[in-house]
Amino acid sequence: MGDPEVMIQLERVTKTYEEGGQRRTVLHEVSASFKRGEFVVLLGKSGSGKSTLLNLIGGIDAPTAGEIRIGGQVINRLDDHARTLFRRRNIGFVFQAFNLIPTLTALENVMLPLELGGQPTHTARQRAEALLEQVGLAHRMHAFPERLSGGEQQRVAIARALINDPLVVLADEPTGNLDYDTGQQVLQLLDALTRQAGKNLVMVTHSEEMVGIADRVFRLREGKLIEDVRLEASLAELSAR
Repeated sequence: MGDPEVMIQLERVTKTYEEGGQRRTVLHEVSASFKRGEFVVLLGKSGSGKSTLLNLIGGIDAPTAGEIRIGGQVINRLDDHARTLFRRRNIGFVFQAFNLIPTLTALENVMLPLELGGQPTHTARQRAEALLEQVGLAHRMHAFPERLSGGEQQRVAIARALINDPLVVLADEPTGNLDYDTGQQVLQLLDALTRQAGKNLVMVTHSEEMVGIADRVFRLREGKLIEDVRLEASLAELSAR
């Protein structure tokens, strides 16, 4: 049994790919643990493996070696079907490209994960309406994605990510397609909603503001995950004054 306070545990996680007959190691024996409710930011150059790491934590992909525990469950030991079910129940995703279904309204997009999980339509609708109200879109719930601004679409995506009451929310450059001001509003909303619900939020972002309010900041460099202790040192120095 692991530490009950730890929600995400990475143990010597390695991920390699075959490219043109060559083996490329993106992540090399990455180890880290994130406690329940922590907001973690991942930084790194393009191609450094940030999205790969999110996909591994989310069970979209499996590591070449090592173990990934979410809430005590070693997810890479699950078969594809069991991992899909675990992901559907316990992981929320927010992507740069929104990934809304264009033929569904905002409300229907948010309801979809619950309906896929077998929840009755009226239950899914009630929860989706409440979440859309929380993200400030109660008046737009019957609009189709093409009628929504980028910021509104990302708010719908955040509501969809939270609909299953997941243990962990993973956000991959959630403001990449938004202007600065809209992006900051979306990031603040995502932070507020996940903290309010006591969720773990792991985010790949270039936003300096998010670096400032995250609980912990990590950098991916040459396949290794390195915690940015300068943030902790600065906070410790301020509290000592």
